[in-house]
Amino acid sequence: MGAHRTGRVASLAAIALIMTSCAAGGQDARVGAAGPVTGEGRSTTAATALAPLLVTAREPAVPFKGSDGTFVVSYELTLFNATPLTLRPTTVEVLTPSGTVIDSLDEGEIAAALALPSRRTGVQELTEAQTATLYLSPEFAGRSDVPARLDNRVTVTAPGLPPEGVTTVAAPVSVSDATVPVLGPPLEPGTGYIAADSCCDSIRHRRAQLPIDNRLWLAQRFAVDWEQLDDRGRTVTGDDPSVPGDYTIFGKRVVAAAGGTVIHVVDGLAEQAPGALPASITLPEADGNSVIIDIGSGLYALYAHMQPGSIAVSVGQRVARGDLIGLVGNTGNSSAPHLHFHVMDGPSPLTSEGVPYVIDSFETTGQITSTAAFDQFENTTQPLPMQATPSDGTHRDELPLDLVIVTFP
Repeated sequence: MGAHRTGRVASLAAIALIMTSCAAGGQDARVGAAGPVTGEGRSTTAATALAPLLVTAREPAVPFKGSDGTFVVSYELTLFNATPLTLRPTTVEVLTPSGTVIDSLDEGEIAAALALPSRRTGVQELTEAQTATLYLSPEFAGRSDVPARLDNRVTVTAPGLPPEGVTTVAAPVSVSDATVPVLGPPLEPGTGYIAADSCCDSIRHRRAQLPIDNRLWLAQRFAVDWEQLDDRGRTVTGDDPSVPGDYTIFGKRVVAAAGGTVIHVVDGLAEQAPGALPASITLPEADGNSVIIDIGSGLYALYAHMQPGSIAVSVGQRVARGDLIGLVGNTGNSSAPHLHFHVMDGPSPLTSEGVPYVIDSFETTGQITSTAAFDQFENTTQPLPMQATPSDGTHRDELPLDLVIVTFP
C-alpha cells in the first residue's frame, strides 16, 4: 500500500511539473519524445501533446432555424479528466475554421452548461478520471453564416498548473448539410400552447442522456412538452390542480405532424395524479400511452402521455398529416397533462438520437418569463407570468423555442 501512495504522489508531482514547464501562455503542453514513435496508430513526429483534459465531440450537428430568427447548431462535447488533479474549466471558445471566435463561455456559463449524470447543471470542477458533458448551442444570423466545421477550445486550471491554465483543442465538430424535416403542428388548432422544455438547453430534455446497451443516447434532444394556457393565462382552468381534467390542455386532439406509418402503440395505462412525477415507473411505461410514426427518411415521430383508450391509430396504419392520433392526457412519467413530442433517428424512444425539425406555420404571442416561474405556477390555478418578445408574430419553418407561447392556425 505504501508503494501505491508513493506512486500516486509522484504522478501528481510529475504532471504538475510537466504542465508548469511546458504549458506557457495557456497553450497545449508539449513533451518531446526521445525519437520517432512508430507503429500502427502512432505519430511519427517527435513531439506529442500532453493535455490534462481530453475533449471529444458528438457529431455531426444539424443547423436549424429557431423562433427567435437565428440559426442554431446544438451539439455536445465530452470532457474527461485524464489526471489525478481536480480540473476547473475556465474558458470555452467556439471558433470557425479560420480561427475566429464566434462564442465564448466564462466560468459561470460553463458551470451552467456542464452536466454529470447525477447533476445536470452547476458543475464547476472535474475530479480524477471524471467525465462530464458540455452542452453548446452557438447561434448565427443566417444559414450562410454557419461554417462547415466548428472548432472548440477548452481551458482548465488546477493547483500546480500555470495560472493562465492549459488549453485543449477539441476534435472539430462537422456541421451537416442535411435537410431539416418540415412538419405541421402536433396539436389541433388553438391558442396559448406553451413550448415547455424546448430547445435549446432544457435540463429535462436536452440533458436527458440514457445509458442503454453500452452507449449513451439522447433521443429527447429537441423534445417539447406542449401545455396550454386558458384566456386568463392559466394551465389549470378548473378548480383542482390534482385532477387531470381541470387542465387547459387535457383532452385536446393530438394530430399527425407528418404523414407516415404507425410502428408502435401503447394504450391502456391509467392517468397519473398531477402535481408530482410518479414514485415508480418502468422504462416501457415512461412515455405513457404513446404512438411512434415512421415519417420517412429514417426519421420517427413520438407522441406521448395520451389518455387511456383515446389512441385512434393502430400498428401498420398509414396516416396523413392532420389525422387524429389521440387525446392529450397525463399518463406515464408525467406531472401535468401535456403532449410530449420529438423526432428521432430510430424507432426506439430510448435508443435513438433526437434530431431537429421545424414547424411550417405558427404564431407566437409572448413567452413565459423563466423556467422557475413555469415550474412554480404550472400546477396551480394562478396565471403564469408572461412577457413579449421581439420575435412575436408569424413564423414559417422554425422550431418554437423554450417557453414561447404558440398559436397553431
